[in-house]
Amino acid sequence: MEEYFFEKSFFNDLYLYNIGHQKCAPSHQFGPSIRENYILHFIVKGAGTFKVEGINYELTKGDFFLLRPSVETDYQASAANPWEYYWIGFDGEKVEEILHYLKIDSASHVGKAQNEELVLERLKQIFQPNLLANANQLVVQRYLYDILSVFHSEVVRSDSLEEEKRRYSYSFMTYVKHYYQKNDLQIAEIAETFGLNKSYFSQVIKQEMGMTPNEYLSFVRMEEGARLLLKSEKSVKEIAFLVGYENPLTFSRAFKNYHGVSPMTYREKITESKK
Repeated sequence: MEEYFFEKSFFNDLYLYNIGHQKCAPSHQFGPSIRENYILHFIVKGAGTFKVEGINYELTKGDFFLLRPSVETDYQASAANPWEYYWIGFDGEKVEEILHYLKIDSASHVGKAQNEELVLERLKQIFQPNLLANANQLVVQRYLYDILSVFHSEVVRSDSLEEEKRRYSYSFMTYVKHYYQKNDLQIAEIAETFGLNKSYFSQVIKQEMGMTPNEYLSFVRMEEGARLLLKSEKSVKEIAFLVGYENPLTFSRAFKNYHGVSPMTYREKITESKK
């Protein structure tokens, strides 16, 4: 059995915390047990039985089964043809919300991956020694979404372009949330992270979110700038740097264009109104 654990991720909504691979012995059993997190098993060879909520599922190559927190499960390899599987353990503050968004509801425990090759490729890529050693969280996060999206497409029997676009927009919002403070952040760089060219990526985001990628990035920076002006005593120069601007004058112009007043006037007006 191979198993690796990842350091705490800066992605709070959904993050991968461990990955494993096992070739089970005949009749090897795990459970009954209750887990504290989510674990998804993907079968690459053999067969076995997964039991949850009193139902036995006979599973084989290409199938998956999902363990949820606080739900008792039991699974056992076939005596004649024991299974081999990979598993990914994941958690996060919005896992259920994200699973629901991917149409994997609380009743979804098993299914068959529509694209087995992609799942296996992503799992093997995560297992690469250089990726495990460097713990490249952005790459790992991308692979995690790729894997879940394939299981989603099987559960609802739909791999539509519109759903793919919605996944891109959600991933984009998550990316910006964590990297808006980088003053050299480029939309082309973000698009490349998702394997898309800038033009098509911008078109997708505009269609899904009603604003361009640059407009959304500016929105996040301006809202965070306003929050820091009200909740801290930091100078405008310090705040400009914290939200991704090297030049405080550029930040002030952008802030006034967005909020209608300069940063200092904004702070003074809000502070005065609270007296």
